[in-house]
This record gives sequence, C-alpha cells and structure tokens, in this order.
Amino acid sequence: MRDVAARAGVSLGTVSNVLNNPDRVGTDIRERVEEAMRALGFVPSRAAGQLRSRRSELIGVVVPDVGNPFWAAVLRGVEAGVDAAGLTMVVGSTHQDPERQRHVLLGLESQGVDGLVIAPIVDRAADWAAFERRRLGVVTLERQGRDSDGAWVSLDNVRGARLAMAHLIAEGHRSIALVNGPVSVSWCAERREGAAQALLDAGLAPDDVLVDVEVRDLTVAEGAVAVAPLLDAGRVTAVMCVNDMLALGALLAMQERGIRVPQDVALVGYDDADFAPALNPPLTTVRQPSYDMGLAAARLLLRGGERVPGEHVEFEAHLVVRGSSVADPARR
Repeated sequence: MRDVAARAGVSLGTVSNVLNNPDRVGTDIRERVEEAMRALGFVPSRAAGQLRSRRSELIGVVVPDVGNPFWAAVLRGVEAGVDAAGLTMVVGSTHQDPERQRHVLLGLESQGVDGLVIAPIVDRAADWAAFERRRLGVVTLERQGRDSDGAWVSLDNVRGARLAMAHLIAEGHRSIALVNGPVSVSWCAERREGAAQALLDAGLAPDDVLVDVEVRDLTVAEGAVAVAPLLDAGRVTAVMCVNDMLALGALLAMQERGIRVPQDVALVGYDDADFAPALNPPLTTVRQPSYDMGLAAARLLLRGGERVPGEHVEFEAHLVVRGSSVADPARR
C-alpha cells in the first residue's frame, strides 16, 4: 500500500479509503489510486477485508459430485443467484463419502464462508451446525437435517420414481433391476420408495419384481459394472437407474453385449441430463428442474434471517418417454 500511495501521490489513509470506503474519495483521486494499483499489480487482501468487515463474501456449496450433469446444473442455478448478489461461490464434492463431507465442511469453515448450501449425504447436522451461526446460515438440498427447522429445497423423488416404475410396469415388465445408490442417501431411499409404491399400486409384490442393486458412487463406470452380472444371466427385462449417469453406463454394457434396447431390455434413467435425448436410443428419464432448484436455494440463503423457520420449496418431477423403454415413443 505504501508503494501505491507513493506512486499516486496520496496518503496511506487515502489508499485505505479507496479500498474500503470509496464514496469518501473524489473521483479524480480514486482513479489516480486505482491506476497506481494496476501499474504496480497490487491486489487487495481478501483476508484483511474479511477481518475488518467480518464478511468473506463467500458462499460454500457442497454437492455429491460436481461432474454429474444434474448437480452441475444445480450449481449453475446457485451461481446465478450468488453472482447477482455480488458474492463468490466455493464448491466441494462429497462423492457419497460421509468422512469427505466432514472434511469439505471443515475446509469451508476455515475460509469463513458467509453461508452454506449443502446436499448432505448423511443426516449429520452437527457437521454443518457451525454454519448456522454465520451471517446467511444454511439451506439444505433434498433433505432437512434431523431435528432442524432450517430452510430446504427438494424434489419430489417419490413421485418421480413412481412414474418411472409405473411406466415399466405398463410396458409389461415383471423382472426389473433398480440400480440405486446407498439408501442412507435421502434421495436414493426416496426413489426406492417410489418404485416400490408403483409396484404395490399395480398389485405386485416388490420382492417378486425388483432386483435391487446398490452402488457406492452414481457414475457411468458404476452403472456398467452393476448391471453386467444381471445382463449376463438374463435375469431382467428392464433396468431403472436412479440417475442418468448410471443409465448411460448400463446402456454401454448392454451395447457391448449386443443386447437390443428396448427390444431385449428396456432402460429408464433419472434427471434428464443434457445427453439423454442424444443417446442411441434416446433415454427415457425423469426430468427435474435442477437449475431452478439451485437458484431457489441461493435466493433462500440470501434472505438470511428473514427466512421462515422450516421454509421449504419443492419441485415436481416429470417422466419423459423416449426410445430406450418403448419401440415407438411417439405413440405414448
């Protein structure tokens, strides 16, 4: 700062005002100081500003996987809301690992973020309790913390999975693999619940129809590995995956074995990722307003103390029928 002051021909106090209280400085002097900063490559210290204002202007966002198209769209929505408020988003992935979730949260806490948006993979609200005391607090995605009255944004996972399974039942399938993540993850458990409800609604016993397959991570590779033994044994006529990444992996495994989709095995995904209609055949899936979900979470967070305790925003899911589950989806 001394070098900036000397180059601009002003006092240290004037440089400080330009950085922290620019309204107190005349336009000519402010421009002279800013030109000196640019010429010297001077970058103000965020940490110093944070100490003065007790604000970091950072928002922490924690999701299962930033590489998953669904969560990438959620992040774009959060970012749009955060950017509009002049704040910066800091992102971490948990990869379905409870210990990694704790580690990521500790890192965000050390950065002094002003608020947190989190899609928790375990209901361990103690992990994010410290953020409740921050300026903007916490908004959770997909689940509300146990014994918490915090704000949250969710999707109707039960309804979405029920629609997907009902579609396969209507197509005559009675041996269906459900490729799912850990049931300790709320949306995985809810999608299993929705699938079972559809079977019960049709007068079918879930244990007689469903073949449950659990994977640790909801990725393309896991999807391919998960369905391989079932395909090799000819055990199922349909596969329902709880996200489109798993479904893509399942499709690749089917194509590798010369299995025709949907003639030999029907396939349904979940999320309606950007690539879903571009697959061959196009993927039947459950569409969710992921971007809107992220934007709603950001807007809730930015309201801070004005939020109503337990405030909840829920979005509906819709089934999109394409060629991976019926030979002629145009007739549906």
